[in-house]
Amino acid sequence: MAKGRTRGNAALAVELDVRLNPSAWKNWLEQYWEAHLATLAGQWTPSTHASRTQVPSDPGLVWFESKPSPEFYRKAVTGEVALDAVPEATWSAGGLGIIGATAAVAWPLDVSTWEGIAWRQGHDTPRRLDEGIMVRLDRDPRLVACRDPRKGRSLLAPRGTSPVLFGLRGTDRSAVEQGVRDLVEAQGTEDVAAVCIFQTNQGSGDHLPPALEATVEKIHILRGGHVALETSVGTWLAFAPSDELRHLAAQLTAGDVVRGLGLVSQREGREGLHLEALNHVSGPIRNRSRPLCPTCDVRMKSAGRGQGLRCPSCTHREPDRWVGTPVTPSGWVQPPLDRRRHLAPDLGAR
Repeated sequence: MAKGRTRGNAALAVELDVRLNPSAWKNWLEQYWEAHLATLAGQWTPSTHASRTQVPSDPGLVWFESKPSPEFYRKAVTGEVALDAVPEATWSAGGLGIIGATAAVAWPLDVSTWEGIAWRQGHDTPRRLDEGIMVRLDRDPRLVACRDPRKGRSLLAPRGTSPVLFGLRGTDRSAVEQGVRDLVEAQGTEDVAAVCIFQTNQGSGDHLPPALEATVEKIHILRGGHVALETSVGTWLAFAPSDELRHLAAQLTAGDVVRGLGLVSQREGREGLHLEALNHVSGPIRNRSRPLCPTCDVRMKSAGRGQGLRCPSCTHREPDRWVGTPVTPSGWVQPPLDRRRHLAPDLGAR
């Protein structure tokens, strides 16, 4: 678990063609830092939906004359990186935000999506987004995570206090640009202060190591409804808010073969693979019973060790066997859209 539960959330990078001498450029960076970013340090907003202690902001700003190794980006999104392990920038200022800022500069853009963000003119009234446009955008397969089908509510707008009006994500830049334009210009949407389109690593799965395959050995239902799977490669945890993923984990049985995606945690009391996706591949038959006699349609019984099955109503005999419901592979099961990490890929679309 990364300190502060973040690895540089909302870190931004931009490539600039700077035509100033180095001294003048560094002076500009220092002035910009002091005027716009340094004053944000230590700020935090109480959460309306989580009981954990909120971590004060610790912004950072970096300037690299040449792009740092993408290996640092991979370390930052898959594990915890200390400030003293960050590649040295040509110029930098700030605190822990330097980690995320450097990771953004080092991002190799191997897999990317797009997000259009619109900012509000004021923050003290309920957000207004045109419902008709949002319903139409939800039908566009190039746009993702627009609406929670369980609750019938939009996922475009933040829930708490924020200057952001909405964020529209998609796999196609032109679709995102058009969707943002339609939503901003709609009568049911409040006036916006500014709009920008970003290329992002959201939905990339960059934080995930390759899937693990294992055999289930034991299943434990924990306090709070969480599920712990003891497997041939260690403990896997499915937390209650993961909904269908948790239900799938609870229905497994010893001998099932499963595949899992997630990050390994060493946090005391929650050690193991924290599942972000689970796939039930195969396993023992369910509802196991002896077959019916083909003559009498009566359930057959064991004739004794090594003697096969016999029908209690006639002389029919068969080799010893069980019948039941075979396991149908589940495919990848993930938490609901509003419970996934921003980097979590939509495996159902693959």
